[in-house]
Amino acid sequence: MKTTQQFTAKEWNVSGAFQFYGSSKPRSFIVEVSAAEPIDGALLQQAVDKTVKRMPYYLQTFVRKKGLYYYADNDLPLLVAESERPRVIGGAETNYHMIDVTYSGTWIRFAMFHGLCDGLGLNRFIEATLYHYFCAKDGKEYSDEGIITDKVPFDPEETADGFIRDETGDLKELKKLAHSEPRIRLPELETGRGPLMYRYPLRIKTETFLDWAKSVSASPATAISAILGQSIHRELPEAEGVVMAVVPISLRKYLHVEKSFKNCASAAFLPMKPEECDGMTAGELAAKLRTDLKGQMNEEWALLLTQSIRLLTQLGKKLPFYFLKNKVMAIAENKPQDTVTIDYVGGLRTNDYSDRVTEVRYLNPDVYHGSMFVVLSETAGYFHINFNQTFESKRYFNAFLKGLDELQIPYETLPGDTYLNPVVELPQEQW
Repeated sequence: MKTTQQFTAKEWNVSGAFQFYGSSKPRSFIVEVSAAEPIDGALLQQAVDKTVKRMPYYLQTFVRKKGLYYYADNDLPLLVAESERPRVIGGAETNYHMIDVTYSGTWIRFAMFHGLCDGLGLNRFIEATLYHYFCAKDGKEYSDEGIITDKVPFDPEETADGFIRDETGDLKELKKLAHSEPRIRLPELETGRGPLMYRYPLRIKTETFLDWAKSVSASPATAISAILGQSIHRELPEAEGVVMAVVPISLRKYLHVEKSFKNCASAAFLPMKPEECDGMTAGELAAKLRTDLKGQMNEEWALLLTQSIRLLTQLGKKLPFYFLKNKVMAIAENKPQDTVTIDYVGGLRTNDYSDRVTEVRYLNPDVYHGSMFVVLSETAGYFHINFNQTFESKRYFNAFLKGLDELQIPYETLPGDTYLNPVVELPQEQW
């Protein structure tokens, strides 16, 4: 579908630039939230209206000019719809918005295009919407601690782009941060990519999981990385190289834009050598990975990453033809070098109404070369762990469960399924 609506271009989207390019259209990122009772569509619409009134920047869309994508104000309403499936965002069906809210039964589905914001940015939108919804549904004034409501004055930092900076660093140091050792690639990923995604979920009580992680001086992300890393090594004992866990990280703190809704993420690399997987306990390995992770997370590291991104985007900007820009900016289609992605997206604040939420699902789209994403989130007293992958086998999921059994960490498996997130309707060239 071609975009026929005309919008006025504002600033160039630097932080989300790479999300627009590739050999195929991007797919939306979706978060599903299940409530304890069926959803009231009218109250959900009121909640969304309150959210975007306070945070109108979520209503922005994009304009493409000379092959680059610019933010644009979109005054069309963001309309909630009853639907069992998420809708295509970016086109006429959703008033050209890059975020959408649908519902069916007890489920609310929040969809966004990653060029608009990252997972933390989407979480803030979801938190505010859920707060307004449950206050109205229950006729109560719940706690809004940590949630952006109209009680919180607007701060210009909320729309800051952390990748527009003047500082520079020594790019020779960047290669050291990425690690150069050979990495294990799951054999299931060599046969191609989705786009159909297979989801295998489980959940662990928050107190139970945090008690174990704290007892071994680990964080949630490094605890999952260690248990899964050892599980993969046991499944692939003859594979050469390290198990490489890629951990997405928010750079907001280091770039001094902690309130920004825009993309502000990169990744840290946690290699696990065969001798570490064999010779260390899961707790020892998790603690080591936490130390490794802390060693990468600092302002110098963040500036190096942003400088490398800035150089690529500036190169893409200067190229005269769209197909050249597309080739340079489609970094997601680079040759993969990771084993697994461990994405700890944090938790949705539900304060004193946490009992109103029963389950949360983060559904990332497929990536170009295939993937296994382990998405970890904490909400309403549980860590929800979703294995989202482009292959059907439950081999690594089952091996992970065995690792939890050995550590005597109780868990509950949930029904799995397949999903296919809709493509995003990106704007055509606007003259």
